[in-house]
Amino acid sequence: MTKHSASFISFSILLFSCATAQAALIAYEPFNDTTPNRVLGQANASTGTSWLLAAAAAAGGDTTGVNVASGSLAVPAVMPTPIGNSATINGNGNSSGAADRLAFASVGGAITSGSVFFSMAVKITDVNAAQSNNTIGGFFFGLNNTGNSATTTNPSSVAARLQMRIDPTDASKYDLAIFNNRAAVSTSPFWTSGLTVGDTQFLVGSYDIANQVSKLWVNPSMNTFGDNSLTPAATVSDTTAGAAINIASIILRQSPAPFVNLDEIRVGTDWASVTAPEPGTLTLLVLACGVLSSAVRKRRAELCEI
Repeated sequence: MTKHSASFISFSILLFSCATAQAALIAYEPFNDTTPNRVLGQANASTGTSWLLAAAAAAGGDTTGVNVASGSLAVPAVMPTPIGNSATINGNGNSSGAADRLAFASVGGAITSGSVFFSMAVKITDVNAAQSNNTIGGFFFGLNNTGNSATTTNPSSVAARLQMRIDPTDASKYDLAIFNNRAAVSTSPFWTSGLTVGDTQFLVGSYDIANQVSKLWVNPSMNTFGDNSLTPAATVSDTTAGAAINIASIILRQSPAPFVNLDEIRVGTDWASVTAPEPGTLTLLVLACGVLSSAVRKRRAELCEI
């Protein structure tokens, strides 16, 4: 067996292994784009789709304030090292609730049963007191039922909505909540409490399509990462049913609140797929391509010397 053949076989085994381990991973968004730039229009390597507009155009043609920000956010130590940059929702643009949408597939791709999970690093940089409030605030991330198409209306069907508000008892802090596809409410038990502006939080969320349950974990124990049998109790949940929807995309929403940075978004069909401590498929693919390319170059050099 030649060195070239051995390298190719090793490469194939590596691809098969990582694809099997990450079979439940639907999308990975590290915002691996240049700055300054808008997230809108950026291509995603894991889905084969690009971020598309889901918004009614504002006066003057402005759309959303969702942009690529320089640098990455920290993630738990057992997670793969972040790559690329991050995203920022800075409060500028269409304050009526415009969003950017990333479809899971170029055609079809909607999830119609089971649960959809997601994880991400989030840092609230400003509670945006001029526009926010201490009752229901605004949501900045959610799961959407529209696939790979741009729309000229703001999204109206959003499940597992990540909501932020100014903390009612301490205006220097903020609270997070998650809601089904329904209007947010200000009462417990849907809200966390007293999170510090400027701290990076690692969030995991899920949406059970059939049972209409949204769950949010804030900084879950790393001991549970990558193991479905160890899925911990959620920090907060919403069990009040809203309008049931299938899930075909994620949205980043430029709402009146908050100012926020997001990074390392993963979407999958189980807990392990979005908290896996080993490198994801795309990372391994890049590494494997590098190894194979190096082996091919070396073999070519050897042949030239013969």
